[in-house]
Amino acid sequence: MEGRIQSVDRALRILEAMAAEARSLALGEIAERVGLHVSTVYRLLATLRARAFVEKDELTVRYRIGTAALRVGSSFLSGMDLRPALRPVLESLAARSRETANLVIIQGLEAVYVDHVIGTKVAKLFTQVGQRVPLHCTAVGKVLLAFSLQHERDALLSQIKLTRFTKKTFTTRRLLAAELTRVRTVGYAVDQEEHEDGVACMAAPVFDAPGKVAAAVGISGPSGRVLETVSSLAKIIQACAAEASRGLGYSKDRVAESRRSAAHLPGRPPRLAERVARTAVPLLRS
Repeated sequence: MEGRIQSVDRALRILEAMAAEARSLALGEIAERVGLHVSTVYRLLATLRARAFVEKDELTVRYRIGTAALRVGSSFLSGMDLRPALRPVLESLAARSRETANLVIIQGLEAVYVDHVIGTKVAKLFTQVGQRVPLHCTAVGKVLLAFSLQHERDALLSQIKLTRFTKKTFTTRRLLAAELTRVRTVGYAVDQEEHEDGVACMAAPVFDAPGKVAAAVGISGPSGRVLETVSSLAKIIQACAAEASRGLGYSKDRVAESRRSAAHLPGRPPRLAERVARTAVPLLRS
């Protein structure tokens, strides 16, 4: 591409490779993922560290994304309000299900309703924009937990209190973990009066372009009406969630290909890169 600066391009490739991982990486691992020599990657990492885009654990000699990268990403997200982008999807979901359609994001240890569209069947509202609800006993919360990255999910599960709201609330981590596994398997979650007696909810995940869960879309209504039509509602909700994901740039095939590409070093056998890393790291640390 005309006008492209090689060093900047390489530094950005390093950041993209690190962002695709849910863990810190050793120097040799980063070199493998971007297809560059270890010494080149080391110099680029030193520059990125100086600007706080990358952090290094001196004890383990591994690298992770730094606070400057977080600030840049947060700036982008704050400017990208999901509500106008996904409002047509909510309107479609409300029209097709005739129940209240909800858009929910995770914030801290809770799920927050950021938008909703009232369905034609609705005589009473069960949710409000701005309302915060627990993660462990709501359909939207369970979806956001189930489809988050494993290290993020583990961190959340270690902090949230499994408060009992009804006799159907999950109050043990073993049962909640099993429920989250089920949610990931079927692709949607159901709240069967786990947060409020007489109220049921269903939700499915919305993914962003890199393949991370960005939000949950779902419906809420009287448990008698919702739970009688779980199968048909699930198809509608999942179809709308898939449409919302596409609207945010998500492509399952593209994300899978990106992750496969990041795991292999083009043109050089992995074992060679590992040998280079093992010999280079001691020299660089001395």
